[in-house]
Amino acid sequence: MPRRTLLSPEQRSRLFGIPIERAEMARHYVLDAADLALVRARRRAANRLGFAVQLCLLRYPGMGLGAGEHPSAPLIAFVAEQLGVPPAAFADYAARDQTRREHVVELQSALRLRSFRLADWRGCLQVGAEAAWATDRGEPIVAAMLAYLRLEGVVVPGAAVLERIGLAARARARRLAFVRLAEGMGDAERATLDAQLVPDPALRGRSRLAWLRDTPEAPGPANMLALLDRLDWVRGIGIDAGRAARIHPARLARLVEEAGIMTAQHLAGVEPARRTALLVAQAADLRTRLADATLAMFGKYTGALFTKARNRDDRRFQASRRDVARTLLLFRRTITALQQARAAGEEGVAAVEREVGMARLADAVPVIDAAAGAAEPEILITAAERYAVLRRFTPRFLAAFEFRSNTPHDPLLAALELLKALDRDGTRALPQRPPAAFLPPRWRKLIFAEAIPDRRLYETAVLAILRDRLRSSDVWVAGTRDHRAFEDYLLPAEMIGVVSLRPSAARATPSTTSPPGQHCCTSA
Repeated sequence: MPRRTLLSPEQRSRLFGIPIERAEMARHYVLDAADLALVRARRRAANRLGFAVQLCLLRYPGMGLGAGEHPSAPLIAFVAEQLGVPPAAFADYAARDQTRREHVVELQSALRLRSFRLADWRGCLQVGAEAAWATDRGEPIVAAMLAYLRLEGVVVPGAAVLERIGLAARARARRLAFVRLAEGMGDAERATLDAQLVPDPALRGRSRLAWLRDTPEAPGPANMLALLDRLDWVRGIGIDAGRAARIHPARLARLVEEAGIMTAQHLAGVEPARRTALLVAQAADLRTRLADATLAMFGKYTGALFTKARNRDDRRFQASRRDVARTLLLFRRTITALQQARAAGEEGVAAVEREVGMARLADAVPVIDAAAGAAEPEILITAAERYAVLRRFTPRFLAAFEFRSNTPHDPLLAALELLKALDRDGTRALPQRPPAAFLPPRWRKLIFAEAIPDRRLYETAVLAILRDRLRSSDVWVAGTRDHRAFEDYLLPAEMIGVVSLRPSAARATPSTTSPPGQHCCTSA
């Protein structure tokens, strides 16, 4: 069975490779006066060149020259040029392994380096686990360990050694994430999570997890109720945002991604600790995604409601064109009769009665009223015609969310609380003075035209404005991703200026028993 690796060949080359570009070599391998004095203390040209090459390699990438290793020709040429010796002299140096070992010991003392030992293995494990707390990728894990070793003045061991430590560190971080997510859960809660994987006769043999994942998308009352059913179910599991926040967000996202590609049957076969963690991550993600999907569908449906109302008004106006044309012709005959009567000195009413007829004018009044209403329609009245359809889901929708605003004493939130209270109590009529400061003046005039405010118009108006305020982020909802508070998008204050590895923390020898999340959680 092939040995597991943490790094790809390209990643290994980036982390441990010796640069061959001249600009990059100049960055790492230019010898200063002290270096040259140390090198020139060697007697032979081969020893001076070999000694200088080892000095460069111990500085970067941090490991000396191994037995039988031969650095790249560009590096040898670059160092030889600084010493004024021929690059071919390195062949004599490479033939004597004892000289190489003696030079390594001398260079470690001169550069204040020490060999890699057990305490450094433990330190790398701790640092690697902290890096793995946020990622499964091998490169950042090994890069963190390399930074730690260079800061501590330790000769870097071979890439295979650090990869093995990195694999152990990643496994430790994963196990800790599993423990953190399941910490404090009882057997009943675990059983509830596992029950999602069992086929349910009420769902025609589908598992509850498959049902939760299968969310409807087309906006409509039935689909809104289907989303609310799923949201109520996943909230009933009891996996809140606080439990999911126990691990690094990137680690949580990785678990969510991992669980998302597994079927219920596959998850059922996973070992218990990992399965519980995956189900917790999936439940926390579903709770957020279903809330976002419900709010998005509400916005789409409410927007479509007013769009369709506008279209209905347009169609009504178009349908009345023939009656409007006939009425205009009747007006023209009436005006002509009045003008002729005035010119002849005749009484106007008699002339209109003779030429047009007062009965025909009276019949035109309803047509005029209808045409005037279609020409200047009030969209709120037309939208409220669908109030009975809205009521199929709005009580549950409003009760499912806690809407918040940065505006002190926001009247819209007061209106939403009023509607929730009316739905809970089964009361139909609005109070005499419901919150209305957020309503446009034209809508207020329509709603309060009678002694008792019109509940249909008021509730439709509240929902329309709620939709607009959600879209503009003036109103936000806790526990969502798309409609969260603006402050949630900002970097936490404790994260500003935090570096990935502090010198003081790096110099302390980490404990092998302390979990990697002890101080990586606060800095993550």
